[in-house]
Amino acid sequence: MKAVRLFEFGGPDKLNYGDYPEPDIGLDDVLVKVIATSVSRWDIKYRTGEVHQFYGKATGHHGGIHGRRAFPMPMQLGRDVAGEVVMVGANVGGVKPGDRVVGLVHPENPASVNTIRGLGNLSTGVDLPGHTMFGGYAQYVARPQNYWIKIGSALGFDQAAAAMWACSTAHHIVAGRLHVRMNDNVLITGASGGMGTATLQLVKLAGGTPIATTRSAAKAEALRRAGAGYVVDTSAPDALQIIREFTRGEGVEGAVEYTGATTLMRLCIDAMRFGGTVCPVAGEMNEIPLRVIDLISRELNVHGVRASTRNDQRIVVELLEKGRITMPIHAVLPLSQVGDAHRLLENGENLVGRIVLHPWDD
Repeated sequence: MKAVRLFEFGGPDKLNYGDYPEPDIGLDDVLVKVIATSVSRWDIKYRTGEVHQFYGKATGHHGGIHGRRAFPMPMQLGRDVAGEVVMVGANVGGVKPGDRVVGLVHPENPASVNTIRGLGNLSTGVDLPGHTMFGGYAQYVARPQNYWIKIGSALGFDQAAAAMWACSTAHHIVAGRLHVRMNDNVLITGASGGMGTATLQLVKLAGGTPIATTRSAAKAEALRRAGAGYVVDTSAPDALQIIREFTRGEGVEGAVEYTGATTLMRLCIDAMRFGGTVCPVAGEMNEIPLRVIDLISRELNVHGVRASTRNDQRIVVELLEKGRITMPIHAVLPLSQVGDAHRLLENGENLVGRIVLHPWDD
C-alpha cells in the first residue's frame, strides 16, 4: 500500500511517501480503507520532534507526554481518519465490511483509573493513533474495534476526517471546561485554525456569543462565516476596550487561547469578567502572564485542557451527521503531497479550517 512514514525528526522532507506492507489484522481488529485523513498542528509537533524533546522535559517522562508511551520510530502520522471497513477479525461484532467509520482520535482504556474516575480524556494505558500507533497517512489502517465509530451516509468522509480531533477537543473545552451557557460571551484567540473554528460553532450552538480575534483584515469575514458573533482586531491599541464595550463593560465569561502568544494570553486575562474562566491551550512551554491578584480580584478560574472523552467524540459525530456543525476545509491534496500540506499549514497566512489528504488520489 501507499503510506507516509517518518523515520527521523525534521522538516517536511522527512515525510517519506512510498510503498509499505499492509497492516496485519488481529482477532479484535478492523481493517479500514482510508478515504480521507487530515493534517494537524500536532502532526507538525510530532514531525519536528517537539513532543519528544520538550514534553518529556516538562513532565519528567522522557520522550513524551505524561501517561503516554514515548513517541516511537518509525511513525505514521495522522490522528484523524475516515473510511470503509474492508475486513474484521474473528472476535469483532457490530462492525462489518462495507460500513462507513471514523476513527476515535482519543480512545479510552476502560480499566484506567482515570476513566473510572470519569476522566476518560486522561485515560492511560492506551495507544493514540499517529502518536504511539500508526495513524491515518496510509491507504489502509488496522485498529481494535473500540477505536472506531460507525457513521451514516449523511456525513462525508472529508468532513469526518477534518472535524473529529478539532471538534471533539473543542467540545470538551466548551461543555466540560467552560460550561458555556446561553448568552455567555467567549473570547477565542487563534480562531482561524481547526480547533478555533470548531469552538466558534460550538459556543454559538450552546447559546453563547463567540468573539474571535485576528490581526488580518482578510480573515475577518471568513471568521464571521465560520460562526464568530464578533471579530476584534488585536493589532488595534484599544482591543481590550472594544471587547469590554461589546460586553456592556463586564468582560467575557470565558476565553480560549489557541496561539501561545503571551500578549494574547494577557488579553484573555484582562478581558475576563468576575468569576470567568480562561483555558490556555497553545504555547505549551510558555509561561502564563498571570498574577495572584488576577485570581483574587475577580475570582478568576484557569482550567487546563487535554484531549476529549469518548462521549465528546460521540456527540461530535452526531452533530456532524445532523449538519449542526461543519468544519471549513481549506484544501484537499493527495497523500503524495503531504510535504506541501505541512508547509501550507506551517506558513499559510490566510488559512482558515483544515487540510484534508486523500490516500487514493494521484
